[in-house]
Amino acid sequence: MHKWVAISLTVGLLSACSGGHNLDNPIKTCKAITTVLAGDKSVVWHAEKQTEQQGSQLQVTLDFSLVGEPQGEVSQAVCIYAQSSQDMDYRNAMGEYANTPTSMLINGMPIPANDLVQAVNRATADTVHQVIQKSVSY
Repeated sequence: MHKWVAISLTVGLLSACSGGHNLDNPIKTCKAITTVLAGDKSVVWHAEKQTEQQGSQLQVTLDFSLVGEPQGEVSQAVCIYAQSSQDMDYRNAMGEYANTPTSMLINGMPIPANDLVQAVNRATADTVHQVIQKSVSY
C-alpha cells in the first residue's frame, strides 16, 4: 500500500510539471510501463483503445509488437485503472482514476502486483530522468 502511495505522489508531482511527459495520461502511462516490461526489446505500437466503465474503472488496451519477434506477431497490454476517489468532485491528472494501473495483463496473463509496482517505479524513474534532462538542456 505504501508503495502505491509513493508512486502516486511521484506521478502527481510529475503531472504538475509543465509540458507533457510519459506519465501524464493513462495511455502514455500504460505505454511507459509496457516498455519497461519489454526489457531490452524495442516496442512498436499498432493500436490503442481507452474504454471507461463509468464510476468503476478505466481500461487501456494497447496492441504492439517487439522488434526482433516473428513478423506479424502482435501482443496486447491491458492496463486497468481503478477509481481514485469516491468523491466525484476530486480530480487529478488522470481525472477520477488512479494515476497508475491497479492491474495489468500482457497477452491475457496478469502481471504480478510486485512486478507491476517495480515496472511503475522504473517508468517513473525514467520519466523523472527525461524531465530533468529536458529542463537542464534549456
